[in-house]
Amino acid sequence: MRDSKFSGVLSTITVALIWGGSFVAAKIALETLTPLLLATVRFVIASILFTPLILRDMRRERIDVGRDLPKLLLLGLLGITLYFWLQYTGVKYAGAGISAVIGVGVITVMTGIVSSIILKEPFTKVRLAGVLLGFSGVALIVMQRVHLEVKGALFLLGAGSLLMNAVCWAIYSTLSREFLLNERLSPSSLTAYVTILGTLALIPLSATSDWLAITHLSLTQWLSILYLSVFCSWISYFLWNYALSRIEAVKAATWLYLEPVVAIIGGALLINEVPTIQTIIGGMIIITGAYITTKF
Repeated sequence: MRDSKFSGVLSTITVALIWGGSFVAAKIALETLTPLLLATVRFVIASILFTPLILRDMRRERIDVGRDLPKLLLLGLLGITLYFWLQYTGVKYAGAGISAVIGVGVITVMTGIVSSIILKEPFTKVRLAGVLLGFSGVALIVMQRVHLEVKGALFLLGAGSLLMNAVCWAIYSTLSREFLLNERLSPSSLTAYVTILGTLALIPLSATSDWLAITHLSLTQWLSILYLSVFCSWISYFLWNYALSRIEAVKAATWLYLEPVVAIIGGALLINEVPTIQTIIGGMIIITGAYITTKF
């Protein structure tokens, strides 16, 4: 049992490290593509990679179309389609700094609340303290970069979108764990169905985008997109669902506090953004909060 939980935590840490690097990769690709178009291209490629798993499962008849497909479609809408639409809306109107605070910090809190309601997972005062400690570390790191450029109704729209973004991910993680606990699908199969169904819903949203922009991508940008598709979407979503089959959703979500730390370190290494003392202290606080929440 201990080995099972350890593998779940290790998978979640790996996901956080990979997703943290996605900020740098996305920044490179967004020099040419719009956020929505980048998300669509990313998940189209990931869906192609997942197709063999879908074909394998169809031959084995591992899912009940009438019972499982609607739930898988809901997971795709929550974890892929709505998640990225709301996230990009928040970044556009509320700014990157606030997006990081709400997106990473509130997701963990919301996951704890949602999982305690749906799965009856315990959400003790000690665990709450760990969550809040981790959130304070995230806030310490990103608040130094917060610059409000948009005010009024548009800012409220952005902030509201980010809150709903956190709700979507919390529900997605909790429902995914419930699905996996029932052992109707393996983590790899669940990831494949969710990715493809979410992508099918994402494509119409990007119908008005300038798809010809893809022809102007440089080699570095294509490598960034492949990183997002293969590592962030293909490998990481599988690892995330695997983690949810081993540990509680709130414990998995807490390790996502490592994302902004990795993003800042990646920025320092790749685009010469030197981390400050505030960043280092914030990272230590994040790790402490994640440890408390996972341990207790």
